[in-house]
Amino acid sequence: MSGKDKKIEKSAEVDCGCFAESHTTKVCPPIRNVTHPLRYYEFTPDEIKALEECDKESFYQRCLPFSTLFATITYAAIKSGFLKRNPHFGVFPKMLMATLMGYVYGRISYSTECDAKLRQLPASSQLGNLMRKYHADTAPQPGSKK
Repeated sequence: MSGKDKKIEKSAEVDCGCFAESHTTKVCPPIRNVTHPLRYYEFTPDEIKALEECDKESFYQRCLPFSTLFATITYAAIKSGFLKRNPHFGVFPKMLMATLMGYVYGRISYSTECDAKLRQLPASSQLGNLMRKYHADTAPQPGSKK
């Protein structure tokens, strides 16, 4: 048996499932149960209502109009010759991409309104308190210079 084979065999006997500094003794860090503090958080009815309103309003007020606008502009650009049609699929890939970009842009552009809506939740709401704290930490105060 070569030295390399003996080393592999020896490390297999002592392996405790971690990268310990010492391979001669079983030195492993203690197992800790690390979970996120909001892992088992249950939303209150007010929070659920606010989140559903954000979802619905962002879709109808931003996503749908922007998707329609982007797809229309893309279709007009293809018809007028500014963009080329796909030889196999036609206008479908570019229209799909424009619609998807409009949807994403609509969701992102509505995030400030949703943020404001969540900050208006009652003081008993943990989500509202978290959003107010985040806004206070990140938003510049009026009259202050950064």
